[in-house]
Formats: sequence, C-alpha cells, structure tokens
Amino acid sequence: MNTEDRIHRHGRSLMLLASLGLAFAAGLGLLTIAMPWLPSGAPDWLNWDIGGIELHEAMTMTPAGKAMLSLAAGLWTLAYLVPLLCLRRFGQRLYRDEALSRPVADAMLWLAHSLPICLALTFAATLLAFIGAEVGTGGTRHSYRISFAQPYLLAIACLGMYSVAHIMRLAAEAADDSRSIV
Repeated sequence: MNTEDRIHRHGRSLMLLASLGLAFAAGLGLLTIAMPWLPSGAPDWLNWDIGGIELHEAMTMTPAGKAMLSLAAGLWTLAYLVPLLCLRRFGQRLYRDEALSRPVADAMLWLAHSLPICLALTFAATLLAFIGAEVGTGGTRHSYRISFAQPYLLAIACLGMYSVAHIMRLAAEAADDSRSIV
C-alpha cells in the first residue's frame, strides 16, 4: 500500500472516530442538559458535575437556576462538539484531498482554532453554572476552584497545531510551485 492510500485510510479512520465521538458527546450532552429536571432518584453511577454544582444541589434549585444549569450544560456539550467537528473535517480533507494541499492545511488551522473556542465555551459554561447556583439557591454561598492545568495544556496544543498548520500551508505552496515547474 502506497503512502497516499495510507493517508486516505487515516483520514477515513479520523472521520469514523470523530463521528462516533460526536454521537457519544451529543447523547451524553442531552442527558446532562436534562439532569437538573430529572426526579431526585438519580442512579448512583451517574456522577454529574457542571461548574462545581453537583446533582443533589441541582435537584433543590429553583426553576430559574435549573434552566441556567441546563444552558451551562448545553454550552459544555458544545465545547466538546466543536473540536470533534473540526477533527471530522480534517479527516474528510485527508480522505478527499492530497496530504500537502491547502484544504488540508486549512482544516488543520480550523482544528487549532477549535481549541480556544472550546476553552471559551467551557469558561462561559462554568460562569453560567456559577450564576445559576447563585440564582437557584437564593444566594447560598458555594465554593469554587479555578484550575489552570486545562487552559495551559490547551494553549500548548493550540500553539503546536498552529505551527503544524503553518508548516503544512508552506509545504502545500512549495508543492504547488514544484508542480508548476514540471
């Protein structure tokens, strides 16, 4: 099997894995969005936590607080779906186009863009969950933790992906130049 066929096969595998991830994340997201509204007899295996608010706390909130938690869960789900959609698009470009082409480089660039978008949506979901907890419990104080591990790792991954996308674009331009000479 030649290199081009292996790259196309890898693109098809990325599309399949991203599609499975999208289906799983969307299903789990819908369950998470509905969790504040379910009766209090939730199963023990379900460990639900959005922005530091646990399931037993969400069950006792007012409808306004539950609505804000559901909206926060929707944003959290979207934060997981955006990179998977971009990964599927990258796999699709690898499958359909040449590896050193501008569409593949653009898809890699969008995959790099998806990481800061994911981070911003996660931050917005956490902030919305915090506001929902304050509104839903009548101003009861909650404790929250701020962690810089995830943003730090996402920044490193994002910078690496931007570098790879830039190199891929330069390689695609060099390949176009060499094709035009021949």
